[in-house]
Amino acid sequence: MLFQGISETFLCYTMSMTQNTCLRGVNLGGWLVLEKWMTPAFFADSDAVDEHTFMQTEHAIEKLTHHRDTFITEADWQWLAEHGIDIVRIPVGYWLLRPDGAYLEGIKYLDWAFAMAKKYNILVLIDLHGAPGSQNGNDHSGKIGEAGWFDDDAAQATTIEILTELDERYRDSPQYWGLELMNEPRTRMIQRTLRKFYRQAAQRIDGARRIIFHDGFTPRLLSGALRHDPRSVMDVHLYHMASWVGGRMSAERFVAMCERWYGRLLRRISRRQPIIVGEWSVVLKGESLERYSGDEAWALMQKFGQAQLAVYEQHALAWFYWNYKTEGRGTWNFRSLVEDGFLELPPRK
Repeated sequence: MLFQGISETFLCYTMSMTQNTCLRGVNLGGWLVLEKWMTPAFFADSDAVDEHTFMQTEHAIEKLTHHRDTFITEADWQWLAEHGIDIVRIPVGYWLLRPDGAYLEGIKYLDWAFAMAKKYNILVLIDLHGAPGSQNGNDHSGKIGEAGWFDDDAAQATTIEILTELDERYRDSPQYWGLELMNEPRTRMIQRTLRKFYRQAAQRIDGARRIIFHDGFTPRLLSGALRHDPRSVMDVHLYHMASWVGGRMSAERFVAMCERWYGRLLRRISRRQPIIVGEWSVVLKGESLERYSGDEAWALMQKFGQAQLAVYEQHALAWFYWNYKTEGRGTWNFRSLVEDGFLELPPRK
């Protein structure tokens, strides 16, 4: 009965997507999972490089509590609603529920986010950005270093427990759009562990209408990893500045080819399951911009942004800009890009 109901929901939603109803979203990164490059002033008085090391500094609890209270406020939710944002992707660490002595719990902030989302009619995608042991060894997993999650059976089991707790907590909220099992896991030549985890987690989650799994930056290899679950949606992150082609081609040529290349990729992988573009930006790789003046570079990035929007709105269930805001204005700050007229959302069809 569970999957019968889910299948009906999935069918209705898929049918709606043929009517160009792609959801427009942003990430609320840098709020409940710290990233030093996004909020450098917050780290200015310490040698901390990530949330784990920050929690070892003096007055860490007071400072982090203040940050969580002030970085995202109701005024931000109001701005999102007024500027056509349908959905937010909220990165969270496992420590919101299981601080384990190294982090600061904070599930009340996610509860508050759901309350704000309801008030302003915005949907929520919960994204497990930091898993126990770290799934990628990057700062945005909570701790820089080894990706210990892959070799730790207990960490994998705890991750599933946390996902089920999150699912149970928000399953009755109409704002609960979906649950992302893990952000940007570090893939290996043999992806057996990751595929097994995706399957086991999906089997335990029965409240989410959509279960999102990340492609590990290998979309063609992982496409279809949950093909037997009608709720499955694959998350693809597209960053030019992190791609191998970024430094091998002029920015002008890449932008001109963007719609064709990205469109071809998304069409191919969406044959096996719906997709979202969970993170993207207008940023182009530095070396590809060396031949251009400052104004020319900005114009190319603006064109790149509009080209991406055209592709994503055609092929994805939803897109999410990284990030809603940063400490300073600029290309990683969606709010400032919109306020400055740099990025314009296309008219609804």
